[in-house]
Amino acid sequence: MSELWERFSRMQLAQTRWQCQPDSLSVSQLAEFNRLWQRQRQMEYAVAGATGEELIPETCLANMTTSLSPLLSTHDFSAAERLSIIQHHTRMEIQLARVAEQAPVPDDLQVLAWYRRHQGQFMRPEQRLCWHLLLTTDQDGPAVHRQMQQLRLQITNNRQAFSSLAQRWSHCPSALEGGRMGWIGRGLLYPELEEVLFAMKPNAVSQPIATQLGWHLLWCEMIRPPAPMEQEAALTRVRSLLTRQNQQQWQRQWLKQLLEK
Repeated sequence: MSELWERFSRMQLAQTRWQCQPDSLSVSQLAEFNRLWQRQRQMEYAVAGATGEELIPETCLANMTTSLSPLLSTHDFSAAERLSIIQHHTRMEIQLARVAEQAPVPDDLQVLAWYRRHQGQFMRPEQRLCWHLLLTTDQDGPAVHRQMQQLRLQITNNRQAFSSLAQRWSHCPSALEGGRMGWIGRGLLYPELEEVLFAMKPNAVSQPIATQLGWHLLWCEMIRPPAPMEQEAALTRVRSLLTRQNQQQWQRQWLKQLLEK
C-alpha cells in the first residue's frame, strides 16, 4: 500500500506548499518539490517502518479523519483507500507522540532561569473594558443611523442606560449581557471597531461606526494599561514552551538516528 500513501503525500505536499497538484507545478517549483518530497518520503518510510500494527484507538482515527478529510474528498480515493491513508498517518502521529513523551521534562530551575532571561516578553497587553451596541441595516440605512444617533445621545447623558438599551435594541449576542463585552485586547474586533476603541479615552462613547454588519456604538468604560504578567502564569507558559522545544528536539534526533540506520 506504499504507492497509495505516496500518491496522497505527494498531493498533500504540493497542495500545502503551492496550492496545486504535482502535475501543475512549474519547472522551478518541481525541482524544489522533488527535493522536499525525497526527504519526506524517506522520513515517512522510516517512521512507518518503526511503528507496529497494533490496534489504533478510535479517537486517534477520528481526529486524523477530520484533519485529512478536506484533502481526501477532493480526489477519487475509494473508502478503503481513504481508510488506509488515514491509518498510515495516524500510526506515524502516534509513533512521533511516543517519541515526544520520552523527552526530558524541564525542571523548575530551568524554567525559572529561562523566564528571568526573557522576562520582558511576558507582558499583558493593553486592554479596554468595552460595551457594544449593534443595529443591523436591512434596507433603510439612514433610518437606522438616526436611531443609533438617538441611542448615543441617551447613553452620553447617562452611561448606565447602555445596558438596558443594548438589551432592548442591540442585534449583537452581547445584548444578553447588556452589551458588555468585557476586557478586549487588540485583534479581537473588526478592524474598524478596534481602531476606534483603542483611540478612545476612559468612559468615552464613540460616534456611530459603520461596518458591513450595520451601525455600532462603543463605550470604553476603563483602560487597563500593559503590565507584567503574573509570575505564576508566565512560568506555566515557559514550562509549556520548553517542554515543546524538548519534544521537538527529541523527535528530530530520533528521526536522524532512524534515517542513518
